[in-house]
Amino acid sequence: MNEKVLQWHAVGQFDALDPQYPTRVSADGVDIALCRIGDEVFATSNMCSHAFAFLSDGFIEGHEVFCPLHEGSFDVRTGEAKSLPCREAIEVFAVKREGNEIFVAVPAR
Repeated sequence: MNEKVLQWHAVGQFDALDPQYPTRVSADGVDIALCRIGDEVFATSNMCSHAFAFLSDGFIEGHEVFCPLHEGSFDVRTGEAKSLPCREAIEVFAVKREGNEIFVAVPAR
């Protein structure tokens, strides 16, 4: 069985995150969109699965991040495509918060 080993990476400060817009960060070379919703932070792949646009250039509404190109959306909790033209899910990553510091877990290289 080939299990992925995850490594935690500090990626930013909670109080710097805008609740209306995703923030682009990198964790060990992985391009990530951080989404602040209330007191929670979610991390998704930063690339839309439909048209290869950066989700960090989009916006957040409820628990969905919207692509800036065609406004398809994804659930930030699961990565599930929620509205057309998006059909394929995006990757989500584990997030933890220690005080103001945000950490994201990505597969070790």
